Amino acid sequence: MAHVKRWALAMVLTSLLALGACDSGSDSDDKSDAKPGAAAPGGQSNPGEAPDPHYAVFPSKVPGTGWELTEATRQIGTGREVQLGGLPGVDWYAEFDGPPAEGGTNAYLSLTGYSQSLEERRAESVSDPSNVTEGDISGHKAFWILDPEDGAVVTWEITSDYTIEVFSTGISLGELLAMARSVKDASEAEWVAAGGQIADCKPGQDDCPDSADG
Repeated sequence: MAHVKRWALAMVLTSLLALGACDSGSDSDDKSDAKPGAAAPGGQSNPGEAPDPHYAVFPSKVPGTGWELTEATRQIGTGREVQLGGLPGVDWYAEFDGPPAEGGTNAYLSLTGYSQSLEERRAESVSDPSNVTEGDISGHKAFWILDPEDGAVVTWEITSDYTIEVFSTGISLGELLAMARSVKDASEAEWVAAGGQIADCKPGQDDCPDSADG
């Protein structure tokens, strides 16, 4: 069985490691500090450099009925060093808490933008290529995989060096594929209106919002 990296753990690390002051701002304010740049070797953006973002949202802001946004963040500047515990390639992410799932815990879903190619995401997401299904998500080259112990992942290409990914636990792969196909491209203003925050969380300071509510 292919191994899918456990995103829920990475999200917990975010709350523990991304402590500090956050300066949220508008499109024009933040982009003056964010310099478009290619990912460094291994998919990690160079410190202080943010790629041109490709935002995405669900049409109703959440994946479906019974789901709630818990956090949506794009770190810029020094904040990118602590984003998701330093997980390579992450440009922005959104987390959602879903309805109760088997085992008594709620379903979970993350929607993430990566400054990585589809092949880079595939190399980091799975260890057994025979369990990967290749296909199409809304006209984009994609792959997906289900591991009963770790969850399901659907990843699709936006450009040669940018991908969008949904990861879930507590729902079927079929449900996740349907949710992935409902995701739409968004402007920065639309992403912020859906609950996203743009911030520069500096380590050592203590007033950084740790949720979509601030």
